[in-house]
Amino acid sequence: MRVNGDDRYAIWDAAYVLGSLSAADRGEFETHLTQCPACRQAIDDVAGIPALLAEFDFRTSAAINESRHPSAKPPASPQLPSVLGVTRGRRNRSRLTAWTAVAASVFLAVAVLLGIHGYFAYSSPPKMTASNLPMSQVGTTLLTSRVWVTPERWGTLITMRSDCLAPLDAPHDRLAMVVVGRDGRQTQLGTWVAEPGHTATPTGSVATPATEIAAVQIVAADSGKVLLERSL
Repeated sequence: MRVNGDDRYAIWDAAYVLGSLSAADRGEFETHLTQCPACRQAIDDVAGIPALLAEFDFRTSAAINESRHPSAKPPASPQLPSVLGVTRGRRNRSRLTAWTAVAASVFLAVAVLLGIHGYFAYSSPPKMTASNLPMSQVGTTLLTSRVWVTPERWGTLITMRSDCLAPLDAPHDRLAMVVVGRDGRQTQLGTWVAEPGHTATPTGSVATPATEIAAVQIVAADSGKVLLERSL
């Protein structure tokens, strides 16, 4: 505790508020907070910083991008006085230094992200969205499912929501998610156990582009029998 001369926790408040402590350190610090009013007050002092960072939006990004022009004046930040007010009057120099370092890192990350946004506002391809599609029953009437096919830069993300309609005392069958490429190649992405009366949400990914996928299937993992299918 600070009052006993242990300054180890004196620089943890900012990291705690920003969520950058490890799970073990976070638990240790929360235990310490129950015994240290000074640290609790320090948390209150910086608790508003995440909300201030969240106020950065596309208009802020545009203002920053405009400031890069030689003739443009640097945009004034309405959040700056509030941020400065948090640190004003702090007596613990080491703690202030640590907070400044953490805050600087966060603002640098925000600036980089805003810079990336400013770049991709002109050069990024259209945003890709998931297709939410029902699957057809092929080899069973005891399963229903919908499939979400999401194109990604690296391939395709596939998520299913599968309901098992079998009687509650029915066997628990092992199922598999399979992708069929337009070249006929089959790729198994994962398996799960169908529990009667329950919903499964298996997810898998494949390097194959969504445009090269002919169908998505749910098959019996042991026999390969096609149970549900969705053609794309």
